[in-house]
Amino acid sequence: MKDTTAYTLSPILMLAARLRVFFAIICLAFAPVDVIDVFGNVEGFHLTPFLLLSVLYVFLLVLEFISRRAVGLSSSPLRLFDSTSAVVLIFILLIWTSVIILSKDTQNLAFNRAIYTTWLMLFARFFAAREGLSLPSIIAWAFRIFIVCDAITVVIQMLILLNGLSLPGVFYGLAVSGVENIIRPSGLVSDPNRSSVVLVLFMGLAFLSKGYLKEGKGVGRGYYVLGTILSLLAISRTGIVSLALLASIPFMQSRRKLKIAGTSLLATIVLGGMGLLYLASTKNLSSFVEQASLALFSSAQRQESSSIHFQLISGGTGKFLEDPKVFLVGAGWGTEYEYTKEFFADSKYGNFHCELVSIAVQTGIAGLACILLLITKPLLLGLEWKPLTFIILWSCIFYQYHGDPFWWIVLMVMNTSLASWAHRRSISIPAVPSRDLPGLYASRCSIKCP
Repeated sequence: MKDTTAYTLSPILMLAARLRVFFAIICLAFAPVDVIDVFGNVEGFHLTPFLLLSVLYVFLLVLEFISRRAVGLSSSPLRLFDSTSAVVLIFILLIWTSVIILSKDTQNLAFNRAIYTTWLMLFARFFAAREGLSLPSIIAWAFRIFIVCDAITVVIQMLILLNGLSLPGVFYGLAVSGVENIIRPSGLVSDPNRSSVVLVLFMGLAFLSKGYLKEGKGVGRGYYVLGTILSLLAISRTGIVSLALLASIPFMQSRRKLKIAGTSLLATIVLGGMGLLYLASTKNLSSFVEQASLALFSSAQRQESSSIHFQLISGGTGKFLEDPKVFLVGAGWGTEYEYTKEFFADSKYGNFHCELVSIAVQTGIAGLACILLLITKPLLLGLEWKPLTFIILWSCIFYQYHGDPFWWIVLMVMNTSLASWAHRRSISIPAVPSRDLPGLYASRCSIKCP
């Protein structure tokens, strides 16, 4: 009797694969979002859309795995056994070791935070390893969705601010931040600094992966323009420098550097001159300079923030270097609040505001080495994503990101070689043509026609 199992389960396999790709796009698009709390801002737990979407993605990944096995196919083209996975597993081991022998944790946060970080790291690693050469298309779609949703959210924020509307608990994070009287809309990300850097990283991912997309499938320039505007609206000094680093990428990759430099300089002079002339003619130039200075440097809030920031870095560095236990194994994952009470009182969210110092204090020298290896590996191996290394390193000096799902996904994507995936696909069995969403799974599917 003819075996009909493959005929029965193939549609299930294709459906699971297409849904997985769809949720991969949505997961990446909403990974940075923290202004939405599904639980309605209930004290003690913050349930973001990503946490729900990531569980659905893993479920579909498992369903696809079972379906492939049922029709006699290999489990999936996962590439998990490499140096990146080894570093991830070592870092997770260091996290749990620090939890077991932690110094103090009066609010009992270490265990839950260790579970959360472990989930983020494992999900990000599986995500990058499973999607492989589909990552460019996934990034392109996710970038479009995030930029549009972020722009809409900024408009909503401004309307709420102008009309003095109250927010329901689910959207409590939409409240707009500001420096004295200067508004800093941050869209889907609650912190303006992180919002600006997220936008820069998204634009960087989209730009660097465009070479692996079919002609005409890349992200339009309008999205980059909108992303740049949204990043600037957050008025983040870290974000502005990150934008400058991002702008240097196409310049360094171009063969017409002199022409681009001349055109950019001319455009800056013309547009800047027109702006200055307008401000001077309306007698608003001095006011503009004063407001810009306040927004970026001279306001009391900015000066206090900078002072506290450097004190936090100094204090964290001192603890890391002066305490042998902290230097070797860390003070304990998720317990930074114990060592920043001077600035954050009894807040459980107290931290060192510097990713590198934070990792060093929590997991010791080995943990710091692991993170630095994940960040610099693309540069050391010459991977497609190596320009992002400088943006990541810069942003890690002035902010803490290891609680952000998007940050971990970016790190794992940066450690994925698209060229290697392209080579593997070029020598693999030809795929069966199929309509798909958005044409990702069929390009890699190895189902054989009967």
